[in-house]
Amino acid sequence: MTNRCVVTTSWDDGHPQDQRLAELLEQHGLSATFYIPRKSQLETLSEEKVRELSQRFEIGAHTMDHLPLTSLPDVQAERQIHDSGAWVADVTGQPCEMFCPPLGKFQREHVNAIARHGFNGFRTVELLKTDPPTRRVRGDYVRGDKGWEVSSMATSVQAHPHPRSAYLRNAAKRASWGAFYRAWTLVGKTDWVGLVDVMLQQALRTDGVFHLWGHSWEIEEHQQWANLERAFAKLSQAVKSGVAVTATNGQLCASRNPASLFEQLA
Repeated sequence: MTNRCVVTTSWDDGHPQDQRLAELLEQHGLSATFYIPRKSQLETLSEEKVRELSQRFEIGAHTMDHLPLTSLPDVQAERQIHDSGAWVADVTGQPCEMFCPPLGKFQREHVNAIARHGFNGFRTVELLKTDPPTRRVRGDYVRGDKGWEVSSMATSVQAHPHPRSAYLRNAAKRASWGAFYRAWTLVGKTDWVGLVDVMLQQALRTDGVFHLWGHSWEIEEHQQWANLERAFAKLSQAVKSGVAVTATNGQLCASRNPASLFEQLA
């Protein structure tokens, strides 16, 4: 039986360059989740543009002010989590099911709050992984709460030219030794588009998930648009050939089992 995988992409910060990114995604027939804060340290899309984007792609929450949750008192961090989901739902007219902590920084209490406020999943910045979303149960068992379920999503490749040291730190911080080995043996021998090839094949071997993520403003800043189109072409070809299907982050977290998406989306 031919191995298959799910291809998903996600993009952070809601920069106006997301509009160019959305056009490329549509041209290549790829699904995406855009994690958008109400405001950020950089320019962000207007609410009208966010609403337009939501007609084609999933919109996830990214806090109200793009502040690291770990820099805030717990009450303020929880408000940033809750209010951003409510803001996305109000702007788009659709439920907000996904959350992404700014800069990938979060602690256990933040995961509890993400689950408690009704998000189905959250995306991390863990790299070089092809695992499906991990289902977690969170709650205060001391008080007797039954707990809330939430899925966490790792990523495969960032659309950015990282040095090997960045990948090694990313893996070591999470004690992800498979990713550490891949970083040690692969990074430096190819560019990030080459890593897309390697990790896509890894996802196919394991019936897993290939997850590309990044920032449109960073792609512009580092002149990575041509490389991004190369990466999209590779992913699009996998979908067109039938060895992969493409889904949003939210669809993956809702399915719990990537294999079930083949029947729904193929």
